Order: sequence, then C-alpha cells, then structure tokens
Amino acid sequence: MLRCKEVTRLCASEEILVAPLRVRLGVWMHLKLCRHCRRYVRELARIGQAVRDLYHDVEGQPDRDEALIRRVLSDGGGPPPS
Repeated sequence: MLRCKEVTRLCASEEILVAPLRVRLGVWMHLKLCRHCRRYVRELARIGQAVRDLYHDVEGQPDRDEALIRRVLSDGGGPPPS
C-alpha cells in the first residue's frame, strides 16, 4: 500500500494522471482508507478552483497580471462585492 507522502506527492503534481493502472488503484485504495489524504486532495481541488475563478474574473482586462495581483492583495481574492 502507498504511504501518505507518496499519495500526496502524486496528487499534488498530477503525476497520477499518467501513472500506471496499478499505481492509480493504489492511490484510490489509500484515499478510501485515509481521511487525512482525502481532505488534502479536496483542499487541492478547492485551491485549484479558486485560482481558476480568480483568473477568470480578470481574464478580459488588458493588464491581466497587474489586475490579478491587485485583486489578491486588496481583498484576499474573494468574490467581488455586489
């Protein structure tokens, strides 16, 4: 069985997408049994989605990178005020 360190490394680096079937099944089995790794993988997914949402909000702006930096520094990257 894979260890937590191996599972988190595979999931964080997206190596799991190209890993052999045996490794992917090992990760699946580990995630079924380890609540800590499940939580870690869920948090990775949430962070990825938050970054995609934040980037999408400033995508059409001419100086997109500067707008993204300003947004993150000003309000922590949350949703824009209504």
